[in-house]
Amino acid sequence: MNSADLPGLDDEVLQSEAWFRSNLRSLVELPTVSPGMSDDREIVAGCHAAREILASVGATAELVGTRGTPTVIGRLRHPDARMRVVVYNHIDVQPADTATWDGGQPFHFAVDPHPERTFLYRGRGATDDKGPALCAVRGAKLAIDRGAKIDVTFVWESEEEVGSPHFTDVLTARHDDLMADAVIVSDTIWPTAEQPAVSTGLRGALHATMRLRTAGKEAHSGLVGGVARNPIKELCQLATAIDASDFWHAGVTAPDEDEIAGFLAAGFDPDYFMHAHDLHHVTTRDPLEMMLRIWTRPTFELHGLGGGYTGRGTKTIVPDAAELKCSFRLVPDQDPMAIGEALLAFVRAANPEVEVTLGGSFRPYRAATTGAVHRAIVDALHATTGRCPVTVREGGSIGAVPMIARELGIPVHFLPLSLPDHGYHAPNEYFDWRQARIGIGSFARVFTTLAR
Repeated sequence: MNSADLPGLDDEVLQSEAWFRSNLRSLVELPTVSPGMSDDREIVAGCHAAREILASVGATAELVGTRGTPTVIGRLRHPDARMRVVVYNHIDVQPADTATWDGGQPFHFAVDPHPERTFLYRGRGATDDKGPALCAVRGAKLAIDRGAKIDVTFVWESEEEVGSPHFTDVLTARHDDLMADAVIVSDTIWPTAEQPAVSTGLRGALHATMRLRTAGKEAHSGLVGGVARNPIKELCQLATAIDASDFWHAGVTAPDEDEIAGFLAAGFDPDYFMHAHDLHHVTTRDPLEMMLRIWTRPTFELHGLGGGYTGRGTKTIVPDAAELKCSFRLVPDQDPMAIGEALLAFVRAANPEVEVTLGGSFRPYRAATTGAVHRAIVDALHATTGRCPVTVREGGSIGAVPMIARELGIPVHFLPLSLPDHGYHAPNEYFDWRQARIGIGSFARVFTTLAR
């Protein structure tokens, strides 16, 4: 029997919509904005709600404290389990600017009918990552109720969006409880709306802030311009020099022909990509080049420049200080710490008065593309969608993934469910029932297959 031979499963999945909608509403309407960006009591309340959801399906559930905000751990046990799987998701979310959301209510859960996806579930956190988390829970419950001899442990972190700074506390405190045969993560994205995909790699990241003070106060540009140093101009010049340098390309390994063949089979559509992310212009429209740049090459990006006058109208001054926020996305085989040291050396040589503060960093990760778990995920997505998934990489980072692989020594696999148009980190975020249905059915099939 393969993962497709589960009579009645698809009907059980369809009957799960009310359960899914109700629990997603409970989670989305709790504004669990990442620690340090809001009142952390909201996150703790979200963790308690998550624990109640896990307990309601029969899992033993608890909050594991850290030096920051807690992690929720729930476990569906089987007395004769043939395999143990950990499923990782997170329940913290990105901040949401009410001015950019339709209706100005990012934490109001709304459901809209849709001709192709049945229902759209709107609200911050719906796709990143509360909807996919619930898919795994429902899928595990359906599989175990059908007799699958498997233990599934759900780990729902509350600090993922700020780099998982205290997640090692959880891995240390519950090390023995979390030992398993495999870890599955569903916080990843298909490259198109119609082609299922299995992610096989994450980029790492390194954040940095550069500051420069050149005077004790701002001054009239007509009196000092041309003589006074301008810190905004100098930070812009420094950023341009970094962008043109090669130190942050060190250690890059190009994808092989087989991996590129998988990319080409993904059906990547530049128009869909641009529409999903509301991009007016891009640096290239060649599909393969776009995929290579997003998934397999490092990037240097500027996120914010502060300093001088930013109010209405013009104030003709030379500022006294400026600050630049930036980051590098790094690919497998690159070391964030080594890139950080290279950045410090580069800035010292280029402009030694610039103060550089290195922020959070995440290591890149490469997942296995062989073995029983990978095969089970591929077969499950194929059986559920009717299309064979392709293998792709992710442009983003999940700090907890390399931590899990390092601290537990367990391979981490990915079962993507979200779509580019769902709006990760963007206004008007949503998830949809078609993808939820695929997720529930796929997880149920994966767990059933692995339990044999």
